[in-house]
Amino acid sequence: MRAFLLFLLLLALLGLVWSRGWRPPDRYNPWAPLDLRAPPDLFFRYKLGRLASDPRACRVALAQAGARFEPVPDHAGPGGCGWTDAVRLRGTGQARLGHPAIVTCPLAATLVLLDRRVLQPAARELYRSTVREVDHVGSYACRNIYGRADAPLSRHARAAAIDLSGFELADGRQLDIAGEWSGQGKAGAFLHRVHNRACEVAGMVLGPDYNREHRSHFHLEASGWGYCR
Repeated sequence: MRAFLLFLLLLALLGLVWSRGWRPPDRYNPWAPLDLRAPPDLFFRYKLGRLASDPRACRVALAQAGARFEPVPDHAGPGGCGWTDAVRLRGTGQARLGHPAIVTCPLAATLVLLDRRVLQPAARELYRSTVREVDHVGSYACRNIYGRADAPLSRHARAAAIDLSGFELADGRQLDIAGEWSGQGKAGAFLHRVHNRACEVAGMVLGPDYNREHRSHFHLEASGWGYCR
């Protein structure tokens, strides 16, 4: 009985404090908006997942992080293809995209996180440089997985995936996934580090070791819990 009364007292105290406007620090508050500039916290993936249902908050997070983008109208394509709440992404903060990509807003947020938490730290450590450009071979494509007629619809068909093909450093050095992945030098080490650490911010990462269809790129998706192959 005493434990129950103490529990009720604790709830009452918490309710009083909350009603007076106190909130826990954002990193300990699962309902706080996601700040793409902040270090990852315990609720990072939950906050990232919430962006899919709050397009305005997602665009605010992109803008605060310095991403270069503009919203695009929703598009309904054939057979379930198309996108909703997407943006045309041109730059992720410090790095630019080789050419603009139409991606869902959560995927754009994931690419911003990849830039800040993975690409730039790896480039500074291994090359004493920064990543200037992220090259890709496509985001939106109305097709099934691997283009097979009997396969499910690809995440690309909803602008929810992007295939990264390489990176350009500030000194002009080109790091091409198709050509450098199997190398034993610094470029190969950089690419493997990026692939492995991308799983900390992306929901899914598929690379050259996954299968022959991915031998030339990293396939990234925002949704998921860090599946990395």
